[in-house]
Amino acid sequence: MELSYKDDPRIPCKYGVKCYQKNKSHHEKYKHPPKRQPERIERSHKLDESDDFQNTVSSSDVEKSPISKKIKLDCSEEEISKTPDSPSSGNKSLDSGVESLLPPSPEDVRENIKQKFLCEMPEDFYQFWKFCESLSGSNSPAKALQDIGLLLVGPYDVLSGELKKVKSRDSSSYLRHWRYYFDPPEFQTVIQGDNKKQYHMGYFRDDPQEMPVFVACNSAAVSCTISPLAGNIFGAVNAYMNGIIKSGDPFTKIKVPKYQNSLKKWAEKEGISLDPKTREMAARTKKVLATTFHNAGIVVPYDKKSQVGYRELLETDSQIKKILSSITSSETEAERKSAFSKLQPIVTAASIANDECDFGASLELGLDLFAYGGESLHPTVLQVLQSAYKLLNRSEFSVILKAHLQDRKKGVNLSIVQ
Repeated sequence: MELSYKDDPRIPCKYGVKCYQKNKSHHEKYKHPPKRQPERIERSHKLDESDDFQNTVSSSDVEKSPISKKIKLDCSEEEISKTPDSPSSGNKSLDSGVESLLPPSPEDVRENIKQKFLCEMPEDFYQFWKFCESLSGSNSPAKALQDIGLLLVGPYDVLSGELKKVKSRDSSSYLRHWRYYFDPPEFQTVIQGDNKKQYHMGYFRDDPQEMPVFVACNSAAVSCTISPLAGNIFGAVNAYMNGIIKSGDPFTKIKVPKYQNSLKKWAEKEGISLDPKTREMAARTKKVLATTFHNAGIVVPYDKKSQVGYRELLETDSQIKKILSSITSSETEAERKSAFSKLQPIVTAASIANDECDFGASLELGLDLFAYGGESLHPTVLQVLQSAYKLLNRSEFSVILKAHLQDRKKGVNLSIVQ
């Protein structure tokens, strides 16, 4: 006896009764509604209308998908946005839905940080603050390393009490606090460095529900590149000091041994590794499915046997960069629309990949567009990444991204305290 559409455990096809696929394997993998469902027919989409990211997959259906044990999906039509089909789509989507007032700050400092930044900080984050307290004397621990060009910022401003000076309780403002231009949602700045190159350090994590995998650095005035330094902040700062000793400013170089010796003694006493590479970092490297423009790469649940979870983008990195260059350098609306028409097939292909549970494609594309930069790309960045984060159950990153794109600043004037 044939199963009803509702009881069929297969994944629903996005295009419903208007599915254009004739491939036998497609029909074996995806279920299609019976012809007598006018409501489904009205909501289905042809391939030439595939700029729509809406998906009719329900959470109960997806739990039976090949990677449901790794990813919890909710592909409701209200939550997965439409992809802009041209630059004329504007920034309306960037201007709503982020602002919300936070309740009073929790007394527990860890919960306080999570309330404002949506992610938990690892234990070494708090241990480093104690180390800086041991160095600071009468000064603020946040300024304990200013002689070697470092200032503790971001979530550390909760520990220092700086954020108590902020009168606004808008959640989006906290999410933008010390977020540099090229900081993706996966990267949380905690140390400010050189202002000329806009050098800074931060924790990098693939999932907002998990602890960071490593501490990395970026020089926002130079490029979007995110470079891993070590598995914890002690190792990262030690690597920074080694860099100064090798090729830093002579006046700063002579100050380094004092701080480096103190850091090494503290780390040894507390059993903290200063190794630039850890087993966790090595394990992640093996899981990286695409390097991305920022070079830190992406990690998503991936089934090697079925090859479900990721697929390569429609075009090469170099070709995508050429397309993005033509978009961001366009001087007229007509030129921009023409340039966007070359990007659209790549976005559409990533959308189709979502339908077949290869969510990594949208994550890679969205992060590449973000890393390339340019306000004209922001609506597309938002739509592509919101879809990816939703499907990967990384909704906190989606909220961070939206807040950032609302007021994405270049430069170093990034503190909401000022």
